[in-house]
Formats: sequence, C-alpha cells, structure tokens
Amino acid sequence: MAAARRMLRWVVAAAAAVAAALALDNGLARTPPMGWLHWERFLCGTDCAAEPRRCVSEQLFVEMADRMAADGWRDAGYEFVCIDDCWMAPTRDEQGRLRADPKRFPSGIRALADYVHSKGLKLGIYSDVGKKTCAGFPGSYDHYDLDAQTFASWGVDLLKFDGCNSDSLDLLAEGYRRMSLALNRTGRSIVYSCEWPFYLRPVQQLVIGNFGLSWDQSVTQMAMWAIMAAPLFMSNDLRHISPEAKRLLQNKEVIAINQDPLGKQGYQIAKPAGTDRNDDHHFNLPQPKPWVCFLLGRTRTFSCGSGPCSGRAYAVAVLNHQEIGGPQNFTFSLTFLGNGLACNPACSIRQVLPASRDWGVYSWISSLSVEVNPTGTVLLKVLPL
Repeated sequence: MAAARRMLRWVVAAAAAVAAALALDNGLARTPPMGWLHWERFLCGTDCAAEPRRCVSEQLFVEMADRMAADGWRDAGYEFVCIDDCWMAPTRDEQGRLRADPKRFPSGIRALADYVHSKGLKLGIYSDVGKKTCAGFPGSYDHYDLDAQTFASWGVDLLKFDGCNSDSLDLLAEGYRRMSLALNRTGRSIVYSCEWPFYLRPVQQLVIGNFGLSWDQSVTQMAMWAIMAAPLFMSNDLRHISPEAKRLLQNKEVIAINQDPLGKQGYQIAKPAGTDRNDDHHFNLPQPKPWVCFLLGRTRTFSCGSGPCSGRAYAVAVLNHQEIGGPQNFTFSLTFLGNGLACNPACSIRQVLPASRDWGVYSWISSLSVEVNPTGTVLLKVLPL
C-alpha cells in the first residue's frame, strides 16, 4: 500500500507538471516533433578508432544533417537532429558545466549547433534528471539551472530529459519540474522532451530502415505512430537506407495525419462480439484491432436532428497482432465513427497504407471489410462528403 501511495503521488506530480507545460503557450511543439535521433541505431558507440562510422561523434551528426537537408527529410518535416546519451565527457569542467567529449566532439556543441542551423535544421541534446545518465555519464541532478543555461548558450533547440538514476519518485518528479522552469528562465525556445519512466504514448524512435522489422511491421510502426500523434523521431542510418523505407518515412499523407493541428490522439474502438474466437483452430488468436482518431480536416455543417452538426475527417488504422497464418479480414460498421455522424449522409474512403488508393463512397450505414497481413496495419482516411 505504501508503494502504491508513493506511485500515486508521483503520478499526480507528473500530471501537474504536464498540465503546467501544456498551459505554457510558447508556440513550441504544437504538433508532434519530427527528426532524427541516434540511440536505437548507434547506441553508445564511443570507439571512433575501431568503428568510425558507428561512433557517437561530431562527424556522425554532421553527416546526418547533410543527408537530412539533401535527401528530402527536412522538406518532409523532419527538422531535429538529436544527440542522445554518451556525448559527454566523463566529468564536468572546472566550473561544474557539462562538456562534450573532446576527442569525439573536437569543435564543441556550439559549433555543431551552428552547422545544423546552417542546414535549416535544429539541434537536440540529451541529459538525465538523475545523478548519472542511463549510460553512466554526468546527469543534471542539482545542476538544472546551470545545464539549462549551458544548453541555451550552445544554441540547443530540444532537450531529451531521461529518467535514470534518481533516488526516489519524489525526486524524479521534482527534477522534471525544476528543469522545466530552468529552461523557461533561459529565454531560449527549447522543446522539452520528458522521457517519463511510465510512457503514456509511443515515444520510442522509428526504427524503419534498420534491421529486424519486416515490411508489414514497418508499415505498422509508421501507421500507429501517426494515428497516436506520437513524435516522429527516426533512428536509422540515413547514409544507407532503402528506397522503400525512405518512401514510407516520407509519405506525405501519413505525416499529415500525425501532424494534424487538432492533435487528437487515436484510441481503440469497440470490436464486434465474437471476433476474439477462432473456432476453426479451437484456440484464441489475436484479431485485427481498429483504432480511430479525429482529424481537423475540412469541417462542414449539416442538419442533425435537433440542430446543426460539424463533421470532421477521421483516420482509421486496422492492426493485426497475429504473427502466424495469412491475412485476416476484419469488418466493421462506419457507425462506429462519430456516433454515426462521420458518414452522414456519405463519405469517401482513401487507403493511405500500405499503399495509396481510393476505395470510393460509402453511406453511414455501410460496413468496411479490411484485409490485414499478420503484424501489419491498413491505414485509412475517412472524409465526410
């Protein structure tokens, strides 16, 4: 019970901090941030002599900035080049300030930020709320104001603030709050990316173009990150990425769903009764699950019983968790959307992923039948007529 009470206090404190951040109308992160971050692909590589192409170094971020500017990533909306853990020297300097590893970042972070800015991009950096980062480098505990001022003086545009090595949940919540205030006091516009230990939405990086994902799984990650209004931070090697992965990550229609100014996070809608049972195989298999989110789209006013109603576009993702067997069909009524008003009297359906195509016009009492590959997702856009 004591542990549960401590957890509840932490959740309340975290919620208060988030509410305060949301109330700060500074124009930052109005839509989910987009960019590139090194961690998932390059981890904590620090041996530049043995592995120069994989080393977390100044050269790595210069090359990624070059690729983002030249290969259409910046134009697609990916604007942040973000440094994750392991950029620091093992100790602070004589004034107690964080410093970059002098061998791997010989020009310093200020010069790197200037280079990234010259490409029309923004620089993100990493620190930790605790005494040490997750990889054991100096953390920001008891240095929040100094570190915030240091980042601002370097021209940093985003701070990823991790949650390792804090002695208690109370100190964790207090550290997040103090860094928020410290960043605001710098007077520089810095996006504050809190890596809470208990995530409320997908915040991990897009690993599309890396190793380990099938094509269907890559489509699923892009579709679900889009419909959940999650940050789109790639972690891959933009110097060596397949044309297919590049087209998926730069898909304008998918990005538009993620960047919708309404910022409505997707949620799972009800499934028809009986769809969790596969009687042919005499055991339960995961069935495709539909997710839906509102989009700002183009609103229209129409008669709706006692008065006018406003119709919005919708995004619908149908996810198949099953890993075995073949494609599955999932049928659901369009009355699920907007209490039956989304397609009143009719709407057009467009498939966005895995391939773009128009499905035509449907009435509000119509049903959709969607075939989804194992571990795959079909992403649709529903537009009221």
